[in-house]
Amino acid sequence: MNSSKKTSLGVLGTIGAILLGKLKYVLVVLKLLKLQTLLSMFITLGSYALIFGWEFAVAIVYLLFIHEMGHAYAAKRIKLPVSPAIFIPFMGAVIGMKEMPKNAKDEGFVAYMGPLFGLISFLPAIPLYDHTHEPFWALLIILGGMINLFNLIPITPLDGGRIAAGISTKLWGLGIILLLAYSIYKLSFIGFIIVLLGSREWYKLYKKQKRLKDDQLEVQELEVLIENISLESHSLDSTYEMIRKAKWKIANLEITQLLNTLTLEIEKMKKDLYLQQLSGTYHLSDEAIHYNQPVILDILNQLQEKLSAYKKDILITKSYYKTDKKTKLQLFLIYIGLVLALTISYYYGNEILMNHPEIQNELNK
Repeated sequence: MNSSKKTSLGVLGTIGAILLGKLKYVLVVLKLLKLQTLLSMFITLGSYALIFGWEFAVAIVYLLFIHEMGHAYAAKRIKLPVSPAIFIPFMGAVIGMKEMPKNAKDEGFVAYMGPLFGLISFLPAIPLYDHTHEPFWALLIILGGMINLFNLIPITPLDGGRIAAGISTKLWGLGIILLLAYSIYKLSFIGFIIVLLGSREWYKLYKKQKRLKDDQLEVQELEVLIENISLESHSLDSTYEMIRKAKWKIANLEITQLLNTLTLEIEKMKKDLYLQQLSGTYHLSDEAIHYNQPVILDILNQLQEKLSAYKKDILITKSYYKTDKKTKLQLFLIYIGLVLALTISYYYGNEILMNHPEIQNELNK
């Protein structure tokens, strides 16, 4: 949108007045920002400014920043460590979680606060437009509604998918259909990428949930196997035979690799024993025994760690997405409420922008 010089000065003057009035808060924000956030923010600001102009660039970066601060605020509330916000030109911004939340309810809370802060970020533009009649404020409302509505499509990794997961992961299927239709209609490359990522995550979860009973049984068998190996580690033949029988039934690749490593180590030990027998020594020397036991125990410790991680993953698959009916209803209501608020805001922004005299003059040319 090509704004007049008068409009630009008016917008910049309004922004400047607000910043001066809130200078102490601005300084606090700058103190909290990390270097990578500032650098990526200015790179994104410059990228948008080169193509769309400074007003659009300031608007989009401001909206993205407040949205991400909503996620950061929510993460801090539940003591979830996250990385600083990173801006990616023409794609958006992201805050990475350093660890998963405890459950889908917490994940939904972190996801929800992004679009909620996004809504709050452009609400002041409504009275500002009524006071100044500057098209910039209508543009801010439209962009804010559009960015946050897109994020609420129920498909992971978008915020809507993370909120919907606490209601039912089946909603991801609806999100995939909606975003695929939108991507085809708009020929959106980013939309197609998100559809692929979302479909992959949905399929991975489906496979995990389908294998849940088999995985739980496998964990029980592995616990017995590790205990038996610990008791029989002094007998290479017995240990080797137990691992050989167990390996073909284990589906977990990391644990299978460790069992293969243990098998190779035992084969090496048996070979050393055979060579000693050929030389007339029929028992392992004290030195060999001293070497063999720590090797076996070290691999057993690694197996125990992998088994613990495996059990944790199974527990997450079993309970992570389980929420009670009250929580499902709360998530659904706040989700629909936010979608409606953003939709109304988006159409309101379009309405006042299309009825603005300056825009009508441009359209009539």
